[in-house]
Formats: sequence, C-alpha cells, structure tokens
Amino acid sequence: MEAVNSSAPDVSKLESNRNGQGKRLAKRRLRKQMKGLPKPCGVKTSMLVRIHRSLAVILCIQLLIWVVSGFYFSWQGREALSATQYQQSIPVEALPKVALQLPLDRLERLQSVRSIELRAVDGLAQFKIEHDVAHGADHLHRSQLWFDATSGRPWFTSTVTAQRLAVQSYAGPGLFGGIEQVSQAYELPTSQGRNFRVNFQDELNTRVYINEASGDVMGHRNDPWVIADWMYRLHFMDYSGARNFNNVLIITLGLLCLWFVLSGVLLLVRIWQQGGFVVRR
Repeated sequence: MEAVNSSAPDVSKLESNRNGQGKRLAKRRLRKQMKGLPKPCGVKTSMLVRIHRSLAVILCIQLLIWVVSGFYFSWQGREALSATQYQQSIPVEALPKVALQLPLDRLERLQSVRSIELRAVDGLAQFKIEHDVAHGADHLHRSQLWFDATSGRPWFTSTVTAQRLAVQSYAGPGLFGGIEQVSQAYELPTSQGRNFRVNFQDELNTRVYINEASGDVMGHRNDPWVIADWMYRLHFMDYSGARNFNNVLIITLGLLCLWFVLSGVLLLVRIWQQGGFVVRR
C-alpha cells in the first residue's frame, strides 16, 4: 500500500511535465509560423504606427479641451459668456423737431443706396445710409455711412455723447470710471474704426464700447468675459477672436480625424493578415 501511494505523486509529476512540454512546443511552433509569415511594407507599417500614435495624442489633447470648454459654457451661462450682466437696451428717442438736410452730393457718389434711416442718437438727428461697395468683378459688400441730419456732414460722436450713451446702456451698481478713445480694441476683433471705451467701477470691471462713427453701443465687456473669450478661442480653434467655426485649423483637424480612423482600420487589417489575432486556448 505504501509503494502504491508513493508512486502516485510521481505519475502526477510526469503528467504535469508532459503538459508543460506540450505547451512550450506549441508556443515554439506558433513563433515559427509567425516568423514564416510574409511582412510586406514593414518599414512603412512602423512609420504608420508612429504617426498614428502621435496623432492620437494630439487628438486626445484637443478632445480634452473641447470637454473642459464645453463644461465651462454650461456652467457659466449665457450672461457671463456675453458680458450682459449689466447691459440694458437704450430707449428709443423721439426725433427732434429740426430742419433736416440730406447729403445729396454724397449720395450721388455712392454706387447703389439700399436704405436711408432717420433716427435719434442722444437727442440728435442722424441719417443711417446702407449702400453697396464693389469688391472684385462680381462681388458686392454692404457698407454703412452716418451723417448729421441737421448739417449733412459725416457723423462724429463726441466724448460727452459717448459717455451718456454708455451710462444709458449700463444698469449696474458701479460708478463712472473714465473714458478713453481706442483705435483698435482687442475685445472687439470684428469692429473697424475708432471706439470709445467707458469704464465702470463695479465687481466685474465693466467696460462699454461706443463706436465713434455711428454712436452705436458695440457691446459690454468685463473680466469674466475675458476667460469666456479664451474658452471660445480654444473650443472653436479660432485664435483670432472672431469665433468662426469654419476656420482652417478646425477643418484641418477634421481631415486628420478622418485619416486617423482610416489608418487605424488599415493597421487592424495588417495585424490580422500577420496572424496577430490568434485565439488562445
């Protein structure tokens, strides 16, 4: 009985050794088969893998930027993004009862006049004229001109008028903090010409921009808007501040995403051809 019991462990050891040797032989055969498989374009495949991985890092970074900026937009809300916390509409004023003078000599020089609007700006009568300007052979660009309705001369917004308009459009608790004239405002990338910047002393550091050529309120800006503006630049990939969603950078990124997907499919096909998808038993 003792001899039989002592031989049982030896038999189990022999069986385990045979199984281990069988697995090692199977692995060696599989390696030989893999080595014997043809590997076309090995150098090109390795280069494709490196480009694919590098592009994956770039796309992941931009995807993270989209997620963070999108979360910021939903968290802040519309007023913080547009800096309209303390902005209000200026009431429509009645036209002053004065003699009007239309600048006919200047209208004759224009190519085609679309509309003429008579309105009141800070109690003064003003003509707003829309006309077409030729850009190239077949392209017309709509432009605007403003004239003093009492003298027929080009409109000019004074410092006092700009301050009054800014105060009328401001509904916050801050006090007037000064006015200055700016030729090219960083916070108004699409605005052309000179503007007045009127500062107010509040917790948001509000700034109101008044256009010198028209007397229009171009918009309100404050410190939270600066952060939102950079979030828009990162989200739209338009670092000029114009917030153009169809710019060259984002179109290029879309093409790179397409190439990333196609290259990934090509790499999967080549790995499958080389026997990379082997089911382990």
